[in-house]
Amino acid sequence: MQNLDQIKRDAGYLNIKKPKSKFLRFIKVAFFVLLVIFIISSSFSYKVIFSQDSILKGIGQLPIIKQVRQIIGLDGKILGEDDDRTNFLILGQGGVGHEGPYLTDTIIFGSIKPSTGQVTMISIPRDFLVEIPEKGWYKINAVNAFGQTGNYKGGGSKLVADIVSNIFDMPIHYWFRVDFDAFKEIIDKVGGVEVCVDKSFTDSLYPTDNFDYQTLTFTAGCQAMDGDMALKFSRSRHGNNGEGSDFARAARQQKVILAIKDKIFDWKTVFNPNLIYSLLEMSEKNVQTNVKKSEIINFMDIASKVVDNEIKRRVLDNSPSGLLKAEFTEQGAYVLVPRVNDYSELRNLAQNIFILSEQPQNQEQQIKVIILNGTKTEGLARDTAGLFSSLSYEILNTANSPRQDYEKTVIYDLTNGNQEKKDALKILKQALHANATKELPEFLNNQEIENLDKADFIIVIGSQVCLNGSCDDI
Repeated sequence: MQNLDQIKRDAGYLNIKKPKSKFLRFIKVAFFVLLVIFIISSSFSYKVIFSQDSILKGIGQLPIIKQVRQIIGLDGKILGEDDDRTNFLILGQGGVGHEGPYLTDTIIFGSIKPSTGQVTMISIPRDFLVEIPEKGWYKINAVNAFGQTGNYKGGGSKLVADIVSNIFDMPIHYWFRVDFDAFKEIIDKVGGVEVCVDKSFTDSLYPTDNFDYQTLTFTAGCQAMDGDMALKFSRSRHGNNGEGSDFARAARQQKVILAIKDKIFDWKTVFNPNLIYSLLEMSEKNVQTNVKKSEIINFMDIASKVVDNEIKRRVLDNSPSGLLKAEFTEQGAYVLVPRVNDYSELRNLAQNIFILSEQPQNQEQQIKVIILNGTKTEGLARDTAGLFSSLSYEILNTANSPRQDYEKTVIYDLTNGNQEKKDALKILKQALHANATKELPEFLNNQEIENLDKADFIIVIGSQVCLNGSCDDI
């Protein structure tokens, strides 16, 4: 670890005389900024938060920092530490200016054992059905919006925390709600980041701010990205070449966050008052949390103990081994519910996750779909693709069907009777009000349809469009 005088000399501070009170105030602000950035990072990548070589570890071990703790009142014990388990909730929302600004499509229940640094993460899907007090049953991604607009005590984040706490029958000590636009601003403030793209891919369904779509293409190799491009790279969810799955998107998000961490936790950033105050101002506008400033240092110390191989993550899903199952509401909306019709299995998972084995990641089980427009309505296949992102299906490609006189949607089953994918066909038929057949017609079989050999299903959308129970003739 560098000598503090050397660090200050490199940053140009050694010969600047400041009153002691101002220096301590600066240190306090610097710590708070680091925590805010740490919170924002956590909504995208658990791996970055608790990295063993994180700068948080170095800062926490500086003698000067340990001496300052009591002086400036930043040495509070965190909740749950006495029980050796601190639980937290991470929420990600679009924010003001986005469609559904308070809808939280990122919901993660996490825990950390302060004594060992072990960390667990359980991702909750946005379509999970929950009961909101005095409102009724809704998808969990709408809970924050109800709490935010209904003046719930503690805000939308507290309402989500209370409901998730009831699901797992465990206390949630802290919650963090993040506005994704903050990432773009932060990256631009620090002058951009360098990200290494593992493999080239194209996403033709990336949503724009004016509710349209644009095509993104990323080329393999290391490259500089500004905030806008880095955000698009980390949020793209319909890429080809194996980049259309949630697993691939999570890996990309980790890359971006690692790049941000490398740039923002540089000592020259920490000792740049103007940049710190600027980052603080941005973060305060985009993060809601119940963390107190007096708890900051203990968070940093605990984070420094965590190593990568002590992190467990689970995703609640409706896979063959998953704890959820897919159903449809009376209104025809697709939702996920506990497979045993109560929370017993979910509570067992959450309460015993530290001693449970890792969840297998089998990308081969992901359902692969080709969507064709069987009508003359432009963009219908592309627009229909939005349904499949919530179902976690990989869209291989969208295109126009050689025949465009379909009235009813038809699903062509190419799974050769695969029993594990039988439930997927049932869900597709119900969601789209479609017919299904195993016989692929000649006009499709003879066409050069991209990725035909990889597809489980080809879906040809008809003029009677049904999505999640809502049907329209076009």
